[in-house]
Amino acid sequence: MGASGSFHYDPDSSSGSSEKKFDSATSDAEKFSDRPTGVRNVFISFHVEDEQQVRFFTTQAKQENTQLEFRDYSVKEPFDEKWRANVRERISQTSATIVMIGPETASRPAVNFEIEESYRQGKQVIGVRIYKDENHPIPEAMKRNSARIINWKLTDIQNELDNG
Repeated sequence: MGASGSFHYDPDSSSGSSEKKFDSATSDAEKFSDRPTGVRNVFISFHVEDEQQVRFFTTQAKQENTQLEFRDYSVKEPFDEKWRANVRERISQTSATIVMIGPETASRPAVNFEIEESYRQGKQVIGVRIYKDENHPIPEAMKRNSARIINWKLTDIQNELDNG
């Protein structure tokens, strides 16, 4: 790749075979596409009763132009093996998990499964208190792994994900 960060392919050039040129261009393109963009794709784990606050959180993150990308990874299915397989796949497509901690989060089997699966896949896990003035219980898997628990402040969340 040249100094400008791009590659050049000249099909009319006489130096080398076209196969070598193709291989070189493909290799350069792969290097370029593998560069981190700085945007973090994040799985959000939460109790369904907190869904309104979670939607507000993701909307706020988009409006404040953070380097976080949230997709709707909630699985609206029974808590069975098919659900678990879907969650495993969705977590595998992310770089971190944010657990939105509300009054009942710690007692939800689905949330606890998502946290355990995130750790099993080697993902960074942080807890975000939905209500900063409340000291709601922390899920056991987060306690065992000494997960960071922070208040809902986007700059702090972004910093924690960037430096964690």
